[in-house]
Amino acid sequence: MKTIATVQAGLVGAAAAMSLLAGSANAEPSGTLTIGWAWDPGTMDPQMHRQRYTQIISHAMRDKLFYQEPPGLQPVPLLAESVTQLDDTTYEVKIHEGVLFHNGDELTADDVAFTFQRLWDPATESPRARMGNMANVENVEVVDRYTLRWTTKVPFGPPSTAVVGMHFTGQEILHKATYEDLSMDEARTHPPIGVGPFKFVEWVPDQRVVMEAFEDYWQGTPKVERIVWRSIPEESTRVAELLAGSVDMIHPVTPDFVDQLRGGDIKLEVVPGTYMRMLMMNVREGSPFHDPEVRRAMNHAIDRDAIVEYIYDGLGVANWQVAGSGQAGHIDGYKPFSYDPDVARPVLSQITEPIEMLVEPEWELAAEVVAEQLRTYGMSVTATVVDRATFNATNEAGDFDLLFAGGGYGSGQFTGAYYNNHFECSRLENDRIRTGFCDPDLDAKVLNAMQTTDEAESAALLEDVIRDLTEVHMPWVPLFSPADVWAMQPHVEGFTGSSAGQYFDLYKVSVEN
Repeated sequence: MKTIATVQAGLVGAAAAMSLLAGSANAEPSGTLTIGWAWDPGTMDPQMHRQRYTQIISHAMRDKLFYQEPPGLQPVPLLAESVTQLDDTTYEVKIHEGVLFHNGDELTADDVAFTFQRLWDPATESPRARMGNMANVENVEVVDRYTLRWTTKVPFGPPSTAVVGMHFTGQEILHKATYEDLSMDEARTHPPIGVGPFKFVEWVPDQRVVMEAFEDYWQGTPKVERIVWRSIPEESTRVAELLAGSVDMIHPVTPDFVDQLRGGDIKLEVVPGTYMRMLMMNVREGSPFHDPEVRRAMNHAIDRDAIVEYIYDGLGVANWQVAGSGQAGHIDGYKPFSYDPDVARPVLSQITEPIEMLVEPEWELAAEVVAEQLRTYGMSVTATVVDRATFNATNEAGDFDLLFAGGGYGSGQFTGAYYNNHFECSRLENDRIRTGFCDPDLDAKVLNAMQTTDEAESAALLEDVIRDLTEVHMPWVPLFSPADVWAMQPHVEGFTGSSAGQYFDLYKVSVEN
């Protein structure tokens, strides 16, 4: 038996033990933190979405086995006390004892096993079931009240990488006794019962989600008594309400409003973003982008640096490869294309049919700049704004020529959910067409990179994949990654922005009105 446990597991275990002992000594929670943000969660079921904003709401009420401690992306144990690798395909996980659900029940291994078994159950039809490398998980079984054993079909590597493949950082733990009796429709709106720092109060769709402090939270009593998440889609309205004092924090913040907020005695939290913006091109036959030479010309046609500098006021980075800055597999200094209109023009000027580029409202300005740049080559490109539901449905169906799209890599990984979501052939079997790109040889190379325990071999395989996608297959024109920016009143203390775009550790936040 080979035993490998992360160093962080021991440190977090000690911290958790202190929190459990000290929790009763914490001050009573006080004050209300009102957050104005762009979204509505859409569901209270943490297994029936693939949206970062839905997970933010879920994580405030439910904890995971691992999470990414802000501001970075490195996975560290949360509910998991340790992970031990027993052999190439077997991992043993111990969870903390004494962790309570909001209804007073203790968290056990049964709850954890049920969570993942429900996720994988074909009857659940969860869009998250294949995230990470979960398609290659064989089983999870309960060993004792606080211990579980995962068996994988193929090697997942050491625990430090296996925890991502097994989706420990991406799945909040459910209360088995509640969810095993709910239908899928009931679970969508049922009040969540978790082990997180805040308890559910109400959800009024497209208006607000309200939570209150869980005083028996295992890491210590939250500092604020209540959190109100207000759905405010228009950024100008969010900014106005923050400046007027109607909300305590807003997110996201674009560069259009940064100077105004800085002049209004408002605090800004800025961290490197993990959301790649790209042009998705339909590579299937019948599309003008089926021709790889057209896709190559498209990669020379867009001035990314100008977009970052003049539209985003420098709050972002230009992307020239399919792996974003800070993402595992990102190749430092790799820039296979340059902004070169003379290379792009002879090819793109031959595309005479009208091209509709779909975009969501919040990215309209950048999309229009891209469309205008493409029109200078003689292309007839129109940026068409559609609502999120229409955009997502069109993306999944692959019913487009050009899409001003985005992809989050909050896990920090390129393999797993990010690759599966955008490139892996298996997504086509589930009618998730997107660009229509598929290469089984690349899928095999990614799987090998995830399985090998040789870190140098894994890195070399992943670099080959990223180079092939970027400059050989080219289903995308990588554009830029905007920084993540939160703005808040001076009386908000203890908030740390996350490069994963999350609101982690909210129990540490206070409002000193």
